[in-house]
Amino acid sequence: MIKKVLVTLLTIGVAIAIVINGKKLLESRKSQIQDAPTPETKSISISLVTPKSGQVKQKEKFLAFVAFDKSIKVSTKMAGYIKKIYIKEGDRVKKGELLAKIDEHDINSNISLLKTTLKQQQKDYKLAKQIYQRNLKLYNIGGLPKEQLDTSKVVMDAKRSAIVATELKIEQLRDQKKYLNIKAPFSGNIDSLILHEGDLAVVGKPILSMSSGVKKLVFNYTPSSNIKKGQSVFIEGERIGEVNLIKNIAKNGLAQAEVKLLNPSLSNIPVGVSVDIEVLTKEANGCIVPNNSLLHKRDGVYIMVYSGGKFYPQKVKPALEQDSKTLITPCIKEKIAIGSETTLAKLPIYGNITIENLSK
Repeated sequence: MIKKVLVTLLTIGVAIAIVINGKKLLESRKSQIQDAPTPETKSISISLVTPKSGQVKQKEKFLAFVAFDKSIKVSTKMAGYIKKIYIKEGDRVKKGELLAKIDEHDINSNISLLKTTLKQQQKDYKLAKQIYQRNLKLYNIGGLPKEQLDTSKVVMDAKRSAIVATELKIEQLRDQKKYLNIKAPFSGNIDSLILHEGDLAVVGKPILSMSSGVKKLVFNYTPSSNIKKGQSVFIEGERIGEVNLIKNIAKNGLAQAEVKLLNPSLSNIPVGVSVDIEVLTKEANGCIVPNNSLLHKRDGVYIMVYSGGKFYPQKVKPALEQDSKTLITPCIKEKIAIGSETTLAKLPIYGNITIENLSK
């Protein structure tokens, strides 16, 4: 019994000692904290700008390729061997100029044969006409039945029809001879010779290819792009033409447009070369601010306005963006802060702010 009492008293004594020592340690630590120097708040450096009135142009970038405004492959309507080529690759030709000639031997032979046939048909017709006239006289004096007269008339008319048909064939062959002379359908350049003298030219098979020499740009774009006729087109900031055609048929799921070139210096660019272009899709006048003055939040876009020595957020609506500047509404007349979005977000609540430039 005495042993249990001693253990209890010892335990209580240890507990009291721990509490006393802990209190002393806590008071000592509190005193050290009170005597410690207060840490300095880090300063934020910020610059200010004044929104300016001006024009913003929105451009969209596309990859275009150079093509000829007009390009065709010239073929023949009449088959035959090529007798003569009058031009060579790279030549500049005028509309209607003779480019090549197809050998006309076969057509001339057919015309000669038909002429021989025509002479025989004319003789046959002359004889049939004489027989009809004789029968007509006999019929008029009652010496020939009406049926026999009619038969001779039918024979004579058939001979005449055969003559007309042959004459028509001869005329058609003479017209076809015109197709043996391959002429330029428009003024332009000879790009390539596909067939040469002695080759067989088949109907529909190209003999040569030519182009107008005038070049254009062609580019594809998604339907969401705001591409319209008349929009200006730029290369490295220089206006080089305008959109003059929006095609009605898409290619590989993309709409296609053509650019009429106004800058003659681009005429030296080879066909098929790809170039980066910019199309002016929108332009507007208004209040312009730097892009690094915008603070994007969940509920919209803000700028930090400096007024009365303090910063406060002003909600704005971006209208157009060009390079490093944005047109906004409404227009702000006071100075605004520029910097990272993290820094801009701290300005209304941060106390230690250093303004580096008040006139920029």
